[in-house]
Amino acid sequence: STLLPRSWLHKKWLQATTKMRNNLVLISCAVVAAVHLFPAVESFVPPAAKGRSSSIAKASLFHWGERQSEKGDSQEDINPLLDDKDEQSSSLLRNSRRSFLSATAASSLLPLRSSAGASTLQSDKQLNLSNEELKKIVLSDIVDKSFLVSADITRSIYDESATFTDEIDVYTMDKWVKGTKALFIASGSRVSLVGDVDVSATEVSFRFDEDLMFNIPFKPVCSLTGKVVLTRDEKTGLITSYREYWDQSVNDVLKTAKFGKKA
Repeated sequence: STLLPRSWLHKKWLQATTKMRNNLVLISCAVVAAVHLFPAVESFVPPAAKGRSSSIAKASLFHWGERQSEKGDSQEDINPLLDDKDEQSSSLLRNSRRSFLSATAASSLLPLRSSAGASTLQSDKQLNLSNEELKKIVLSDIVDKSFLVSADITRSIYDESATFTDEIDVYTMDKWVKGTKALFIASGSRVSLVGDVDVSATEVSFRFDEDLMFNIPFKPVCSLTGKVVLTRDEKTGLITSYREYWDQSVNDVLKTAKFGKKA
């Protein structure tokens, strides 16, 4: 008599958690596919993350496939259970879009600039812009170019040595631009400015609300909000660092995932 209620509760629990689990496993599948399709991704992944996230994703995919074969095609019985390793893969990604890039981004084939080219770019900068002039440029990059997903920045306001930082690693500007262009589908994403762009002699900051379409199998779209802080050099007025913060945890962002739907 005790088996029936236990079985019923277990079934209801599985139904309540299936959607979130399916989202996590499908993203894991996409990660595996992206890694196999774009071997150059390793140049973008921090040493501590190499191998680990890929093996975890493969394990999740393998076990899900086994359960699917055993249980058939009934949607009600699908149960891609997540173990401790899956939880570790989520915590590894942390709270920034570049964290996703660390696990899934595929590096493009664009060549790195030579030191001579970098010197030329460094000399072609808009130095010591007023706060109002810089605000207009950054505002245009956000509103007109959606640079958070397109990477179409006005390069002349950035120092060539500028760094782009998340909770896992620090990227050069070239790697951030190439990785962002490879990771997101700009036409399927949405970036909205929340409030105004605040500019001072030392930094630029703004808040955003966005839907990100990832350029990986299944085309997942995740929604999030957050803040970007750009640090300025007080002597040149150029931006020397980019830092992005999310308001949500990675798990909460993954729960918003929709597949193949334009933002």
